[in-house]
Amino acid sequence: MKISITYSPKAKPNPNMKSIILISFLITSTLSAQLSTFSDRELYQMGKVWGLMKYYNPAVSQGKTDWDGVLLESFRSGPKEGVDGLVKNWLSKVDQQKFDKIAEKDNECDSITLRNFDVSWIDKLKISSENKTRLTKLVNQPADVGSFYSNTAKSGIYFSSANEKVYESFSKEVKMLDLFRIWNAVEYFYPYKYLLDHQWDEVLKKYIPLFRKINNEKDYESAVMQLTAELQDTHVGTKKTYQYNVVGKLSSPFTFQIVENKVLITGIKDEAKMKKASLEVGDLITKINGQSILKNIPKRSKYFAFSNKSVELREAYSYLFSGDEQTFAVEGIHKNGEKFRTTVERTKRIFDDEWDKDGIPDLHLVYKGKTYNYLTYNEKESRLNPSFPIDDKVYFEFSSLKGAEIPSLMEQYKNTKGIVFDLRGYNDNGSLLKVFDYLLANPVLYGIKTQPNFSQPGKFCFVDNIVNKEYKFAGKDNPDPYKGQVVVLINEHTVSAEEMWAMVFKKVPNVIFVGSQTAGADGNKTSIKLTDGNKIIFSGLGIYYPDGGETQRIGIKPDVVVRPTIQSTRNKEDLLLLKALELIDQKK
Repeated sequence: MKISITYSPKAKPNPNMKSIILISFLITSTLSAQLSTFSDRELYQMGKVWGLMKYYNPAVSQGKTDWDGVLLESFRSGPKEGVDGLVKNWLSKVDQQKFDKIAEKDNECDSITLRNFDVSWIDKLKISSENKTRLTKLVNQPADVGSFYSNTAKSGIYFSSANEKVYESFSKEVKMLDLFRIWNAVEYFYPYKYLLDHQWDEVLKKYIPLFRKINNEKDYESAVMQLTAELQDTHVGTKKTYQYNVVGKLSSPFTFQIVENKVLITGIKDEAKMKKASLEVGDLITKINGQSILKNIPKRSKYFAFSNKSVELREAYSYLFSGDEQTFAVEGIHKNGEKFRTTVERTKRIFDDEWDKDGIPDLHLVYKGKTYNYLTYNEKESRLNPSFPIDDKVYFEFSSLKGAEIPSLMEQYKNTKGIVFDLRGYNDNGSLLKVFDYLLANPVLYGIKTQPNFSQPGKFCFVDNIVNKEYKFAGKDNPDPYKGQVVVLINEHTVSAEEMWAMVFKKVPNVIFVGSQTAGADGNKTSIKLTDGNKIIFSGLGIYYPDGGETQRIGIKPDVVVRPTIQSTRNKEDLLLLKALELIDQKK
């Protein structure tokens, strides 16, 4: 409970105003004080039981009970009877609620995986054997389990938290509710929980004290960003970003890329501030505020989720020079080889307008003494041209390719010595599977997925396709498939759907992957609604090779490792494409 007061300076002063404000303060303080009377251990057990009942109890999972309200009331009443008393009270409340009979659904699972499912913690609770038996029965003999909090999209396979409540007022109780909401959504519906470097239970224990200390919105946003980073999933983020408040509203007056563990300035955002700091495009920064680049990264990377180290470096663009302080100090080497030490004034962040934040940098190719601008823009169609012939080879910019043009393009280039497919952009159009009709001699199963079992949360169904039954196989019976060398370009910008395409390309005979480790995040983007209305995004489906092997966190590994160098980045030369063409030339 929180009293909200609006006071207009033109209104006649209310003599009772001070009393009302004092009452409001005392009520809020009392509520927070009640929350503080719970031990961390008690809150941990409450969070676990509350989540299990939320997704398994019929009256709760069907939305017949205000389950948020039950938790908040428990926070306010305090641990009078301990956790055992609270659990008994919760079970008594739901026993009084009517619920619907739900017929069992045929979810077309090929098999069920239990690697994310473990309810052995129930036996360790400090509660009565009667309460333990009731909780155990909920999960061991599930019946009439609803999907009010889990599958409101009614698509059958996607988690949805659309029915979660939003709270306009700020309180510690509501933010602790947020922790329980987020943690349990991940506990029961994150397919890759088993791949985390840490036990998810330990994360709840770790963040209860942190959420206790939340006193304002900035504390809350910081805690949420750190919590989401624990998912170690490149897909993870918040729909409405908190990072400007948490890591700073200002950033560098230049754009940059991290190359060879150093910062290379690639563009100018504020010419006056660059000139004042005596910095130019092509200059190399080796230290920030007296520390190396690699020592600066961990300070802020704890707020950002990444599946692997390649993405940790990629995402450093979002925070490495960010802050609210007006200046920062840097050391490095000018393009002419001279060392420098200077102070740089920050500027307002404009990441949404910067081309090199996520997309492919504007590169050119230097090949056999000639320079090619292979990324050519089609003004009429507002896209990059999808193909560029180079001697007896052809380059395909996969992110701009359309399914309808594949037959004519593949017919046009069927006699080339090699084709390079560039997966450093993004294209999730399923019709692009047509390209494999020309590269494969027979249809192949290229992947499988896991999807949540909403009747038994925490368990996941294996299904023998990734997209749907229509796109279960790639390729067709083709007596005359493409005979040239196929090379695929990948790097840390290859993510999600592009990683799925890479999985399909793995089925092409003698294919060669050139570049570096991909982002390691595959599956649809799923969201958890927070108490302030924002949403946390995470990977909601598990994507695997046909043998069950993961791409999550691992990504796609190249056959030939090629990374940009300081010199190639300064010259805007594409070393990956160059290596691909050289490999094709080596084929007889």
